[in-house]
Amino acid sequence: MQIKLSENIRNLRKEHSMTQEQLADALGVTVGAVYKWEAGLSMPEIRLLMELADLFEVSVDSLLGYTMQKGSVQSRIERIVSFLAVKDYESAIAESEKALKKYPNNFLIVYVSAQMYMAKTMEELSKEAMVKSNALFEQAISLLDQNTDSSINEVTILNLMANNYMVTGELDRALEILKKNNICNINSSMLASVYAVGLGQPDEASKYIEPAMLEALNTVSKSAYAASFAYARKNDITCISALEWLIGFLDSLKTDPETISHIDKFKPSYLALLAIWEEKFGYKDKAEDHIKEAYMLAMRFDATPAYNMNGLRFISHPDAVSVDIVGKTACEAMDYLVFDRVPKSKASQKIKRLWDELNNK
Repeated sequence: MQIKLSENIRNLRKEHSMTQEQLADALGVTVGAVYKWEAGLSMPEIRLLMELADLFEVSVDSLLGYTMQKGSVQSRIERIVSFLAVKDYESAIAESEKALKKYPNNFLIVYVSAQMYMAKTMEELSKEAMVKSNALFEQAISLLDQNTDSSINEVTILNLMANNYMVTGELDRALEILKKNNICNINSSMLASVYAVGLGQPDEASKYIEPAMLEALNTVSKSAYAASFAYARKNDITCISALEWLIGFLDSLKTDPETISHIDKFKPSYLALLAIWEEKFGYKDKAEDHIKEAYMLAMRFDATPAYNMNGLRFISHPDAVSVDIVGKTACEAMDYLVFDRVPKSKASQKIKRLWDELNNK
């Protein structure tokens, strides 16, 4: 416990525009006594503490100003994390063990301690640390009713346990967890890695590679699209590079640039959005080129639409039909993803006008 009495007496005296002599007179003590209080060399007796509190119109608790020194859950977590940041596992473990003794059923303490042992597992390939980490993760699952972080749940914790098993070579146990919790293919990439890299079983890995790649395509497209809007709203030119990267990524998936596939339904929208951001930041020639390119590709797709993944790398079943909510045509997708979404501005109105002119030729 940290007492701030000396500091508080000094500050309160100054707030009341009193000298040490005046305070000493008010309390009937010597100036030397007040000096020692403020210097932290001695403390007033209880009677004088009450008189001081009454004089300054504060409570005795406020006058003492005590705080628990580095004793709260949050401060203990911060110390564990600070030791982890410099890979001081000995100090991190010592801090964790003290915290676990004091707060044995606190979710955050248990969860962060489990993560600390997981970091040690990955750094040192320590099976002992892995066992400790997974035991704490299991305990954290039992304490999830305390958790307020929506990104942490039983599935995410079980997947961390699977990662521990992978690191220490217990691949069968890792597979058991990953398969059981492969909700919406969130573990397909890890399953593919275990089979292809860890077990040398390419046929088994192939079962998971395709869904993992499709999930990656979906995640990358949505993330880069959202990022372009976020940067544009902050007037940050990074909105342009976000779309340039996304378009390049989509192009890299094509085995044949001339083959129409489902992703060609979306690329015109990304090109049009790129044109708007380029117009916004003064790249007018590039903007016109990209809206023209968007129009040409949209016309090609709508003439012979393909709702499958034909012509894409890593896809073993290209005829599987893809479903989306942006309409049947690339032009409908354009309205849904771009012109209905972009804030009205000179740049967006100009690109929309160019798009309409191309459509009406």
